[in-house]
Amino acid sequence: MKYIKPKVANPYFEDLKVENIFLDQFMPDAPGDFVKVYLYSRYLAEAGEAMEPKELGGILGISEAGILEAWDHWEEVGAIKKRYIDGEGRLDFTVEFMNLKEQLYEEDEEGAEPPRLSSSGEDSHPKKVFGNETVKTLMGDIEKKLGRTLSVNELQGVISWVDDLGVAPEVILQGIDYCQGKGKTSFNYISAVIEGWNAQGLDTTDKVRSYIEEYDQKFVRYRRIMQSLGLSRNATEEERRIIDIWFDDMGYNMDKVLEACSTTAGISNPNIKYVNTVLTNWQSDAQKQGRDVNEKPAVTNTVLKEYYDYIREKADREAEERRREIYTKLPQIKEMDEKMRDIGIRLAKALLTKGEDNVKLSEELERLNEDRAICLVENNYDVNYTEPKYRCSNCNDTGIADMGGPCEACREVRRGEAEIWLKEREAAK
Repeated sequence: MKYIKPKVANPYFEDLKVENIFLDQFMPDAPGDFVKVYLYSRYLAEAGEAMEPKELGGILGISEAGILEAWDHWEEVGAIKKRYIDGEGRLDFTVEFMNLKEQLYEEDEEGAEPPRLSSSGEDSHPKKVFGNETVKTLMGDIEKKLGRTLSVNELQGVISWVDDLGVAPEVILQGIDYCQGKGKTSFNYISAVIEGWNAQGLDTTDKVRSYIEEYDQKFVRYRRIMQSLGLSRNATEEERRIIDIWFDDMGYNMDKVLEACSTTAGISNPNIKYVNTVLTNWQSDAQKQGRDVNEKPAVTNTVLKEYYDYIREKADREAEERRREIYTKLPQIKEMDEKMRDIGIRLAKALLTKGEDNVKLSEELERLNEDRAICLVENNYDVNYTEPKYRCSNCNDTGIADMGGPCEACREVRRGEAEIWLKEREAAK
């Protein structure tokens, strides 16, 4: 018995070993012995050797009847054809291995339909592409671009683009080039891009080119903003929507947006929503002052921060003056403060070393606090007389609210004060 390897109509579709189609579609449903017969005989065909069923069965540990049963199976599913040597005998035949890939998109030489590859027994091949030279050429072009052979699922995916979606071959190739340019070569990614273009009606290369030019500008914009926030990932769909609003609706330029991104340096989790809050506040300020959003205000955020630092330092200095006053008039308060500082240090050490009873230390600290408050009140002083008097209880004159955003309770008031302070500072120079 001889074995003939598959005929290849197009050399580019030739496989050195076994087609992925066989592994994916034919092999899973076949008995193990049948697979052994098929694979070993493919090896013999590549080597150009002949072997009778009995001899083959001896090598594989399968009976001669089992060998013949295997060939019946593979012929039934379309993986081989039996070529009989004479018109009478039905045992002496040559096994011709079929080229499974070419059967995906052309009729065989006798005009029969290609074999069914679906394990369900149903013909899963699209009908419009059989014998279509354009599709055959497209498959070859795709494999050349990707530098590999397409799997059966990928082949059927390409056929679906052409047959079900009506995507032009030149648009498909353009999609592959576009994805490769971005370093994305997985078939799933390419498929998502091509199907996305199709859903948007991008059915010609000119339409695709125009879309790419516009989209890539936005892509660079998204990437630059994400990098400025210290984020290495791509922007999500919602983040892209917000970013587009900054430029398209609010009228910001990139320099101003990056300035807003820089305000996240002081927070633990830089994010687009925080920047959006900053830009929204800046837009509101600009509208109130009747200026363009990209125009620098008289009081920049840097100046505003300096003013916040100034009024806090002033409050701290005044508190220190009141503390010295109390220590002079009520020495017992100074003694209590020193004891409380000492207990605070011991309590911190106790929490780390478990050397002292921190419950007793906490109770003693609480008692001293109460004695201190009573002493101040009995001498006609406010309980918090020695503490800094911050003007905004919401942010303690830091400009930052509890949730990390700008303190709206005093922001505008402080900006007005900062403008006067800035002018006085400049005049004093």
